[in-house]
Amino acid sequence: MTLNSCRKSGAAYVLVVIVVFGIAKAWAAQDSSAGNLRRLGLDAFDQGRYSDAEKNLRLALDAFAAGRNSFETAKTFADLATVLTAEERFLEAEQLLDVALHLMPEEIGAHAQETARLLGNLAALYERTGRYAAAESAFNRALRVLEQYEPEDPHVVVLLSNLASLRVQTGNYKQAQMELRKALVLGERRVGSDHSDLVPVLTNLAGLYERRSKWVLAESYLLRAGSIIEHSPRHDDPDRAVILEHLGVVHYRQRKLSQAEMELRHSLDITNGTLGMESFRSVRTSLHLAKVLVSERRYDEARILYSNALTVQERLLGTKAPEVATTLENFGRLLHAMKNHGPADEMEARARRIRAELAYTRSATDAQRW
Repeated sequence: MTLNSCRKSGAAYVLVVIVVFGIAKAWAAQDSSAGNLRRLGLDAFDQGRYSDAEKNLRLALDAFAAGRNSFETAKTFADLATVLTAEERFLEAEQLLDVALHLMPEEIGAHAQETARLLGNLAALYERTGRYAAAESAFNRALRVLEQYEPEDPHVVVLLSNLASLRVQTGNYKQAQMELRKALVLGERRVGSDHSDLVPVLTNLAGLYERRSKWVLAESYLLRAGSIIEHSPRHDDPDRAVILEHLGVVHYRQRKLSQAEMELRHSLDITNGTLGMESFRSVRTSLHLAKVLVSERRYDEARILYSNALTVQERLLGTKAPEVATTLENFGRLLHAMKNHGPADEMEARARRIRAELAYTRSATDAQRW
């Protein structure tokens, strides 16, 4: 994953770094130093060294701010937000993007590309944190900016693809399919049929067909995306992990269990290496792998995965999140299969209490609206 590409991986949007001329001479030396620091940060990010990327980008921020270069400061805030998003530090990333948008010059037409990217990144954060209406609004704002000022910008493909991915999350499959097909056609026309910028579009198309249980179609798009990503020099490329995770899910649904297990283990190894074992994505992949192991009657390892995932979910999401309830239900079924009925009953009862409380909260909120 790179900050210099116009695409979205499974975790986050990435930014295009735009060279801007016309900087005042009095600030030239300072901005040159800051620019070098930013490049070091971007290179570190490309190599998966997130802590080094953050360190150099923060130093670049200090240098640009001292030179009073608000536009370059805004772009560097956005770059840093991308690093934090990749590390799943969503609140910090959102705060930085808000600052970056505030610092952007008012003449949108002169900086349409960067403004659209900032809005797209903010929309991605809204989506990752479940604020779908705000995400849709930000995606549409970003598209309007590009359509008005830079209609040929390839980032239109990114925005269309990820707006469609949002529609998949909200169940609007027909609109999602139209937008994804449009994004794919535009992308193929602008960058070719085997360019890495198409990987997110292909992955989102696969996600759409997974939601609709069209496993063969989903598999075909994932295999095409995987073929493209094979040329990546990084074996720990986060895009590779996302594709492998999706393939694992599809092959599990097709009852190709050994293949699914291999893919999910590989995905988990990459994700643990880049994000650590206590990230949202690691938990999600672990839970997929646990389902495969249960189907293979390898209960002991599945139990370890469920236990570890539940602990991380409770820490990241709280003890009453719906995701926690789902894990408790699946864990309970596993324990019943292992004839460990007492703990299984306790987990299922706890899951029911979470579901009931969530239903009551929603009902109370609806009543307040009326």
